[in-house]
Amino acid sequence: MHKILSYLLICIGVLLIFFSLISMYKVFVDGQPAAPVVQLADMNLQTQYGIMLVPMQNVNTLANLGLFAVFMAFVLSAGAKLAGIGVKMLKNERICEALAELKLTEIPSEENLKKL
Repeated sequence: MHKILSYLLICIGVLLIFFSLISMYKVFVDGQPAAPVVQLADMNLQTQYGIMLVPMQNVNTLANLGLFAVFMAFVLSAGAKLAGIGVKMLKNERICEALAELKLTEIPSEENLKKL
């Protein structure tokens, strides 16, 4: 039972990792636009020479790319955690199977368990 769950967690974790890597590749290398989360309006500054218009398009792009990178890093780390949990569960299951296969009547020492 735990084997199926552990393999499922490993697969989901690897899929999340690949999804985040492919999404970041598409945005940063292929030039696909990131989802617009931040939309700042153009800013008017009062100077001694009069009102100056500051376009915020580049700031919007930079902020959206930064937020996208942070979100994809979060998805990547979540996938790594899920895969790690699956690996630990599978390792414990394999150790239990190996001990059951040995059919020992006495409890093995810690050093012998670490060798498994």
